[in-house]
Amino acid sequence: MWANLGARVLEEEPGEAVVEGLFTTDAHGFPTSRGAIVHGGAIAALADMALATAGSTVAPDGQVVTTVDLRIDFLQVARPGRLVARSTVRRRTRRLCFAAATIEQAEDGTVIAEARALLTYVPR
Repeated sequence: MWANLGARVLEEEPGEAVVEGLFTTDAHGFPTSRGAIVHGGAIAALADMALATAGSTVAPDGQVVTTVDLRIDFLQVARPGRLVARSTVRRRTRRLCFAAATIEQAEDGTVIAEARALLTYVPR
């Protein structure tokens, strides 16, 4: 999925991550009468990547993170090009991680979606 979205981690700190994706009309969207837009599923995938990356920065040794629940609020359409997801861990317990993210159009910083995830830690 990372390769399909042209995604890469731009920043990674304990409890935070910034992930960028490169979206094209051919691979991730479709044309409309008002111009090309990016499919919501592709945006959700980028959000999930960023949320899981942030959660993994505070994972206990020998454990990995997996998504239990993912919620996306689409605020407006996304245009093909670079999208950036900025994610933060809001709370972490022994087994669970609550994280939030914004997804932005990289060119102008417009927030096109907001996401929240419940992640769990499992043995590697």
